[in-house]
Amino acid sequence: MTFSDYANGLYPYLSNGVSESEYFAEMIGHFIKVSAIDACKPLNTKPDTQYRYVVGARHLSPKFAKYIYENRNLSRFEKWIDQRIFESDSVDAVCDWLTNNGQPGIDPQKECTNLLEKILISIANKKAAVTSNKDTNDFDLKLIEEIENRIRTLRAPTQVDVPVQATKEEEPYINELYKAYGDAGKITPFTREDLASYPDYAEDLDERRIDYYAAESIRRGVQELKTPSLADQFDILKDSTYNGVKDTAKKKYSDGYERMLSVMEQSVKIPSENYLLGKSPYWISAKIKKGVCHHLVNDGKIKWVRSENKDN
Repeated sequence: MTFSDYANGLYPYLSNGVSESEYFAEMIGHFIKVSAIDACKPLNTKPDTQYRYVVGARHLSPKFAKYIYENRNLSRFEKWIDQRIFESDSVDAVCDWLTNNGQPGIDPQKECTNLLEKILISIANKKAAVTSNKDTNDFDLKLIEEIENRIRTLRAPTQVDVPVQATKEEEPYINELYKAYGDAGKITPFTREDLASYPDYAEDLDERRIDYYAAESIRRGVQELKTPSLADQFDILKDSTYNGVKDTAKKKYSDGYERMLSVMEQSVKIPSENYLLGKSPYWISAKIKKGVCHHLVNDGKIKWVRSENKDN
């Protein structure tokens, strides 16, 4: 396993929603002794370089890995892992990830710590990269940087206004929200007329519609770009979001409203893997990520009310 495989695999559970560069700094900063932080060169690199370490566009050098390993503080890192897993309520998900990567999946804090330790030892023992590959690697990095810079300067998509009356396209996700409200309030069936008696749910619906149209602006914006290489970006964003929230959606909750809130919270934390337009601040946000979940409901991939709720 590479450092990038490790960092990316645990990003949804340990990042607390920060950027890849901030995540790298927090991870390494908690792995080493406090007294070694100031002299740790990887932590003094530019955010873009730290981002590349996480996504795999750049690799930790044997020298850097050796410094981090020799100044490790495993108990400190275990405490950080424990805190992040608790905050993201992801013990089961992390254990599953560990199991899928050949670990017991019994003690996630210790296993995550030991795994990173082994990765750093492996990197530190490697010889420097063959110089004949240097020109090719430099070319690849320059090409990646050029693509990312172009996307960062991409114009913002046209924002789609939220219509006063919900459209026919909104019916599936709104009906599912009604089921969630009814499940929480023990009202069957919950209908649009009931919103007048439950202002909190009426306010929630207004917020969900804003999120839906934030994502809809991206869907239409991708079409308006008329760029074949980016034509699948909204589908990629949906797939990435679904893969990041499906385990959260499978958990048991007291009602469908709690499930919806948990999925929305998780959607904001996960990285948008392979979603190139996410390099531009105009094409990704918390509202967009939450809105994508409503599109997934429309697609039939997510439901807020599941059969087990009736037994709780």
